[in-house]
Amino acid sequence: MMAGELQTSGHDDRRVCSEPNRPDPQRLLSPAFVSADPRVLQALELVRQVADTNATVLILGETGTGKELIARTIHCHSRRNAVPLVAVNCGAIAESLQESELFGHARGAFTGATTERTGRFELAHRGTIFLDEISEMSPAMQVKLLRILQSGEYSPVGVSDTRVCDVRVVAATNADPRTLIDSRQFRKDLYYRLNIIRLEIPPLRQRKDDIPLLVEHFLRRFGDEYHKPQLELSGRVWDLLQQHDYPGNVRELENIVQRAVILCRDARIEVHHLPSEIVQRRSESPEMVSTTFHDAKNRVIEDFERAFLTSLLQICGGIISRAAERSGLSERNFHAKLRKYGIDSRSARA
Repeated sequence: MMAGELQTSGHDDRRVCSEPNRPDPQRLLSPAFVSADPRVLQALELVRQVADTNATVLILGETGTGKELIARTIHCHSRRNAVPLVAVNCGAIAESLQESELFGHARGAFTGATTERTGRFELAHRGTIFLDEISEMSPAMQVKLLRILQSGEYSPVGVSDTRVCDVRVVAATNADPRTLIDSRQFRKDLYYRLNIIRLEIPPLRQRKDDIPLLVEHFLRRFGDEYHKPQLELSGRVWDLLQQHDYPGNVRELENIVQRAVILCRDARIEVHHLPSEIVQRRSESPEMVSTTFHDAKNRVIEDFERAFLTSLLQICGGIISRAAERSGLSERNFHAKLRKYGIDSRSARA
């Protein structure tokens, strides 16, 4: 957890920082954002410098790289952290509802508006609002966002008077803003308003040296959560994790490790605890030609047998006799293969 512990506040799904308003800036680079990559460390140093200012921040990076974690770090180490961070996923809101969601509406403002609604900007007054996937915001909303960035002024839907809020904006996108500007999907003047401080988080496939650090971090975290301390990874698992490209980035690696910890019944995580697509992609990788034909062939066969046996056991509810019959192998041979690959039928029953 980062230095500015994030806690759930009652039944509110927003989060607040438990740290006082002016934390020691030296505590900012916490172990929550695990990286040894120079580009990431440079971005985190910039976070340290700008956190306790009112500067608008634009975070660029693929899905799963940790953009919201960066936004929460900025908020937690600012003077605005007494107010909960308000996070909004612009891509998850229908275009027709974006204005109401962000600025609120009066009762009867439109069909279905049976009660008055407080907008996200008003909820974030004197705090920070995080606008994720801002590139998905409609052109009409981009104009209104530009207005609030310039003057702090806005009007709820169905309300004639102008209101003012004091909100710091942190925005993020997984798209290239310049490409969106060229295609007229994103306003140039809004981009320049948002781009006061620009942070770019590289994808995990471009910082492979971070994979061991992240794996160890997630192993400790999920090992504690599921009461399985001191779990180890086999050499083949390390090899597969290092070779994977992670289209889902750090979030994907986190899910992979969590799944493996849950499925593992012994002290060591093996290949059959990994998702089958990782094993299959590795088997099809051009990197396989760097070894001998015999070794590469054996690896492919081993990966296939592990995945096949594990899947069949899951289908058969962990009943070995039934799985052996469906596989066409004798029960004795089936048992031998399970022992060879360290597959525990109890995990399939679970």
